Amino acid sequence: MGYRYKKVNNRKILIEGPRLQSQKIKFLRQYLQLVDQNVTFVFLDETWIYEHGSAVRRWVFEGDRRGMPEKVCMNEGKRFTILHAGGKFGFLEGCDLFLDSKVDSRDYHKTMTGDLFKQWTEQQLIPNVKQMSGKVVVIMDNAPYHSVHAEQLPNFSWKKSKLQLWLHQNEIPFDSNLTKKQLYEIIKPNILSRKKYLIDELLSKNGIQVLRLPPYHCQYNPIEMVWGFCKQYYNKHILEQPSGKLKVANLWKKALSKYTPEMWLNSVKHCEQIIKEDWVRLMGNESVQDIPPIIISLADSDDESIISFRSESADDISLEDENLLECSEEEDERKMVCKDEQMICLLETTESENQSDVELLTVEFVD
Repeated sequence: MGYRYKKVNNRKILIEGPRLQSQKIKFLRQYLQLVDQNVTFVFLDETWIYEHGSAVRRWVFEGDRRGMPEKVCMNEGKRFTILHAGGKFGFLEGCDLFLDSKVDSRDYHKTMTGDLFKQWTEQQLIPNVKQMSGKVVVIMDNAPYHSVHAEQLPNFSWKKSKLQLWLHQNEIPFDSNLTKKQLYEIIKPNILSRKKYLIDELLSKNGIQVLRLPPYHCQYNPIEMVWGFCKQYYNKHILEQPSGKLKVANLWKKALSKYTPEMWLNSVKHCEQIIKEDWVRLMGNESVQDIPPIIISLADSDDESIISFRSESADDISLEDENLLECSEEEDERKMVCKDEQMICLLETTESENQSDVELLTVEFVD
C-alpha cells in the first residue's frame, strides 16, 4: 500500500515509505508550480449515498444528537453512485452523474467502470472544460477506473508467443531461442516508459493537463469536503421526503446547491494551505522550481581522486538523477545526499584486478 511500520518509542505507527513519499513530493512540487502559473484547477471524484440515508453509521458522542436527523432508518436501502467535478468557481455545470447501483454491494467502486468513466469524460467533462478560459488542470486520484492503460502492457501470465509478438511490435531485439522468463526480463525495463493512462491521453489531446494525487492523500482534494457537507445535509432531510429514486435525486441536487462557490473557494484554499505546509515540512525552504542536478561519473580514470561533473537538460534527466542534489568527497568514501528521499548512501570504492567496483556499505534514513 506504500506504507510501512516503524518502531518509535516502543510503539508501532504507520508512516510513509520512500516510494510513496517520493510520489507525494513530486505532486507537491508540480501543484505549487502550477499555482504560480495561475492555472485553473478542476477537481473530480466519486462518492455514494443511500436511499434512506446513512446516519446510522455516523460517529457521535454518547447522548449527543446534535446534527442528527430526528428519525433514523436502520435499513439504508439502495445505494447510488455520484460523480461530479468543480473548483474555486463552484461546481462545473453539466458534469453531474447520478448512477443507480445495479449490484448488491456496499463498494461503490463496483458500480463505476473504466468505460463508464471514459464516456463521462468525453461527453460531459471535456465539453464543459473547453468552455473555460486559460489553462485548465484536472486533478484526480488513482482509482482503477481512472487508471485504465491506453495500451495493454505485457505480464508474466502472457504466453511466450504473445511476449515475442509484443517485442517484435515495439522493435525490441531478442533471441527467439530465449525462454519465457528470459523474454520477460527483457520486457520489464521497457514497461514503465510505455505506461500511459487512457484518460490522461484523452484529456491531453484536448489540451487539458492531468495531475494525479499521490496514493492515500485525499486531503489534497477539496471535493472531499464538499461530499462531507452535502451528505450531512442529505442524511438530515432524506426521511422527510417520500421514498423513491426521484426524491433521492432531487434532494441530492438540492444538497449540492447548498454548497456555494464561496464555500468551494474556501475549501480549495484550505487544501492548498495543507499542501504548502506539507511541502515546508518535507523540503524546508527549498524552491518548488526544478533544480538542475549534478551528475557524478564513477567511470574508470587514471586519477581516482577526480570526479567529473556534468549538467544535463531537464528532458534528459531520469527520476533517480533528479533526486541527487548534493555530493561531497572524503578520500575513498563518497557521500551522496538525496533530499527528496532523505536517504544517505555511503559508498566505498575498492580496487579489484585493475577495475573499480562500488560497494554499498550502509543505508541510513534521516528523520
